[in-house]
Amino acid sequence: MVRVNGKLYYDTGREGADSDCGNMDGEITSTVDGSEIPMEDNQSNFGSGFGYQYGADDTIEVYMNEKWFVFEYRGEAE
Repeated sequence: MVRVNGKLYYDTGREGADSDCGNMDGEITSTVDGSEIPMEDNQSNFGSGFGYQYGADDTIEVYMNEKWFVFEYRGEAE
């Protein structure tokens, strides 16, 4: 999971398309334990230092290990 602009995005298990745009919309700057829910913006529970871009249909794509991974907003269930 990753929190961006107050929204919690969940890993979809899908890889995104290679992005033509070299400009990131933001970066994951902090992390919590994998069993925790990120509570601050630009925070994940899988690590930090990864860039992301906004995608279609309320998704973001995170660039990790030379691949794009799709995360989707599912509404707040906290």
